[in-house]
Amino acid sequence: MIVMKFGGTSVQNEEAIGRVVSIVRGRLAEKPVVVVSALSKVTRLLVKMAEDAENGNADSVRTSLAQLRKRHYDVCDAMLGGELLEQTKDKVDDFCKQLGTFVEGVCQIGELSPRSKARIMATGELLSSTIVSAAMNAAGLRCRWVDARRLIITDDNYLNARPDLGVSAANICRIIPRESKGADVVLTQGFISSTTEGGPSVLGFEGSDYSAAIIGMALDADRVEIWTDVDGIRTSDPRVVSPTAKIGRVSYEEAAQMAYLGARVLHPMTIGPARGRNIPIMVLNTMNPACEGSTVAMYDGKTGGPKAVAFLRDIDYVEISAPDNTNSVEMISDVFSILKENKLEISLISHSVGRLSFTLESGQPGLASAVRTLSARYTLVHYRDKSQLSVVGRELEVCKGISDDIKACGKVYMMSQGASMMDVSAVVDRDSLDKMVNELHKILFNG
Repeated sequence: MIVMKFGGTSVQNEEAIGRVVSIVRGRLAEKPVVVVSALSKVTRLLVKMAEDAENGNADSVRTSLAQLRKRHYDVCDAMLGGELLEQTKDKVDDFCKQLGTFVEGVCQIGELSPRSKARIMATGELLSSTIVSAAMNAAGLRCRWVDARRLIITDDNYLNARPDLGVSAANICRIIPRESKGADVVLTQGFISSTTEGGPSVLGFEGSDYSAAIIGMALDADRVEIWTDVDGIRTSDPRVVSPTAKIGRVSYEEAAQMAYLGARVLHPMTIGPARGRNIPIMVLNTMNPACEGSTVAMYDGKTGGPKAVAFLRDIDYVEISAPDNTNSVEMISDVFSILKENKLEISLISHSVGRLSFTLESGQPGLASAVRTLSARYTLVHYRDKSQLSVVGRELEVCKGISDDIKACGKVYMMSQGASMMDVSAVVDRDSLDKMVNELHKILFNG
């Protein structure tokens, strides 16, 4: 059995869905479980709808809802016919009506809880999976649609939920084999889940990869395939750097570090479930299915040195200093206690006597509160115009000059060597990021 996950660009329209059907048809002998994301850009439309509803902007909400319904209707009309077309459009209409009723309520009360936002955001996967399942059946593949909210159970951190892997695995092992009887393909949704109390939750943006890895782990799949719009994992983001090269093989640890530090090919949480069962992850291109892509697997003991230049474009960089007589351990404990209370996820950390610096991705809700508390106790400087770039790979500690290479490309505010010895990272000016990434990539991979 294999698990195949198709991202938003892989199911963005009728042509893309047609390619998905063709790719899955070629894997039927391996009993595929298919996981799909929402159509490209739909989740962002739903986020906008949720925010407009919170602000009471009913006209904008209705416009977005009409766009959502029309886009999915258009895909149905292009791919389906007869009774199957009518049935699928009825299901699409039901989801849109339920969403419309819900966001109307949000408009009226002017309040958007994380639980309500998760409920709204989950609609995209329900719509896309309904259409992809119908398209497979129309093409002669016996496809069974399964609601992922019955499979993956999480805590109540609704918008960035953490799954209970034991409970989720038990659900998956009970439901998927039962639903696969008499079917060629079992199809479900990525990203969406339910709390232990039955409320709506989602696994964070790009969480469909994580869904696929959890399902693969539970079923002890032969492999997990992540289908995207590039030829595997690249040495940097091809939207920023040209040319890049495909990385044929990368270890679980390197892939996890790349994802954590900004490489967007895989969701950062994807690696853990697969590594636990030693299940290979393949990153493949829906637009070019003949390409072998990249494989994430156990370290083969052969390939060290830089693998990629990753980056986070929008970070907050905070420098904290304390009086000379402040105990360093007490300071670190105090700062991290405040960060924990505000549920902040930190990326880089640097510490010296009386000073502590850290970075985190911008937009985290608890940052303003944490900065206020920290400013009352320490001297604090908060930069909002910075980015972070990282060189990732094994055995970087024996590769001379990487820090100097980074500094040669532009101004650096902070340097950090990862504890795993698999990354060297720097804080830089946001308006210098693209230039620095290109120059550093050229030095490391094209020089």
